[in-house]
Parts: sequence; C-alpha cells; structure tokens
Amino acid sequence: MSSQIDIPITPSRWVGCLSALPWIGLTLFNLILAQAYSAYFLVLIPVGLAGAVYQWNLNGRLSLNRSTVRLTVSEVGLEAQQRDGERYPVIPDSASRLYPRLIILKLKPSATTNRSGTVLLWARDQGPGNVPGDLHRQLRAWLRLGSDNS
Repeated sequence: MSSQIDIPITPSRWVGCLSALPWIGLTLFNLILAQAYSAYFLVLIPVGLAGAVYQWNLNGRLSLNRSTVRLTVSEVGLEAQQRDGERYPVIPDSASRLYPRLIILKLKPSATTNRSGTVLLWARDQGPGNVPGDLHRQLRAWLRLGSDNS
C-alpha cells in the first residue's frame, strides 16, 4: 500500500471501561473469595482497583505519557506516537485480535528503548469509540493484508 494512513486516537469512556474490565473482575473475584474463605483476600482488592484505574487512564482517558494517541501506517510500516510526543516504529504482534468494530492491537517496538503495549481501537461510526470508522476499516485491512512486509 502506497498511501499513508494517519489514525488519531481520542479519549473514550467506553474504551476505558473495556480496558479496566479484567481488573474489575479480579477485584470482584477477590471480594467473593474474602466472603467465602478468608478476609485475607481483601488485601488484594487495592491491587485490582489500581490496575483498573491505570488501564482507565492509559487507554480510556489517554492521560498518561505512555498512552498511544496516534498510529501512522506508511511504506516503512506502523508507527506509534505516545502522549508525550515520542514516535517510534512498532510491529503488530500475532496475539492481536481483529473484530468488525474493535481491534485489540498488541504492539512490539522495533527498538528496545520502549515497552510493548496494547491499544484498543473501537470504531465510532454510530456509537462510542475512539477512532473514526473509515480509518478503523483501513487499518484492519492493512493488518490483514499489508502488515507482512514490516
């Protein structure tokens, strides 16, 4: 593909809820264990809540410096931009999942200076989301067809 795809990622409450959901589930599971077995499981509840707040800020509000706020696809490959302005090349991991309205994108940086991360991209054609629907479709097509070159 010769054309460049520039995908701005906007803050979204729904994406924040989706990314915090596993941590909220862990917290509820610890509450059930505390009630059924021992109050010592209550010690783990702050860990689950901290994970939920972190994911909410990282993927939902995009308020952390590590938050990915833009993806760019060019002839060279895929590039991510963090909130602090840092841009770096990334490679989509095979563990990424593509759905019609949602992309769970696991990104591995090409250099060792950055950490790998997960980006949730929810198309916002008719409802909640954090990326425009047409750009979501273009990225999904590139990931299926054109990302083998990178």
